[in-house]
Amino acid sequence: MKEDDYSSSFFCAIIRVLRYTFKIRDMKKVAIYSLLLSLVSFSGILMGFKPTEEIIDLETAITNKLIVVEFVSNGSYSGESLIMKVRNLNSKKLNIRIKSGTYFRAPSDYEQNLLIPQEDFIVLDSKQSTEKILNGYCTNMSNAAPNKDGIFVLEKSYIKGLDDFLGLIKGKNFESYTLQSAIWALTDQEPVSNVDGENSAEIDVLRKELFKITGQIETWYKSRQEYALSEDRQINTETLAINGKLKFETVKGAIIHEEIYDSEGKMLFKLSESVAKLGGEVAYEFNLKVKGWKKGNYEIRLMDGTKLVKTFEFIV
Repeated sequence: MKEDDYSSSFFCAIIRVLRYTFKIRDMKKVAIYSLLLSLVSFSGILMGFKPTEEIIDLETAITNKLIVVEFVSNGSYSGESLIMKVRNLNSKKLNIRIKSGTYFRAPSDYEQNLLIPQEDFIVLDSKQSTEKILNGYCTNMSNAAPNKDGIFVLEKSYIKGLDDFLGLIKGKNFESYTLQSAIWALTDQEPVSNVDGENSAEIDVLRKELFKITGQIETWYKSRQEYALSEDRQINTETLAINGKLKFETVKGAIIHEEIYDSEGKMLFKLSESVAKLGGEVAYEFNLKVKGWKKGNYEIRLMDGTKLVKTFEFIV
């Protein structure tokens, strides 16, 4: 029904009520007049209501020449890394959506490309010019971080498993570190074990699905990383800690301790002993700081005295 149809129906109803009003007592007239005043006010609200402005995808706005836009690097490779300089060419307000999965190609092949993992929005008034910082994340870790003021180009992405990944993180408030390490697991086959953060329950789900998407073998541990840029803008990584649950079968009264070995089978150190209070399956949280350790393969040997109970491998 059109707006005019609604208004004519509404006023017809008022006329019918008025006709009836003159046939009844004054007290009833007062009540009905009050009702009419409320209806008129409500009618004004309805007639003045305008639907929310249409949301336009960034690509559509560019294709239809509604905006002119430039994407400029601020020199970062993760999180707030891309400056969107935009001008509305239209005489109307524009609500523009930057979709999750929007992909930007770097100005040179040796620099990192950037991905927007979660959707964003910008509202532009008529003829308005403004800037907005976009949360872009590196998709090729082995390349150099973008140079400041480099111009990026909007481009279609062909990252395998991207849609599944974007579905996993939709509506989730993950830390920048978590998103970046997850994206590198997807794009660079970096270990999914590096995906870590504050919300452990949601991150456990994310990690489990990432193991499936990337085809990596699921690990028992998380390996928190530290990322730093070298002078030539390459990303250097260092493992800070290993964290996870050690699960094993034992008997009541067993005296359990951990021994840590390197890839050459050399025991590095032995951790303190503890007595198993119950038999059967046992699980406990294990934390090991490894900052400064040589990169490579390591092994935890769970021992009951001199008897080997179970081994757990990890990579630094």
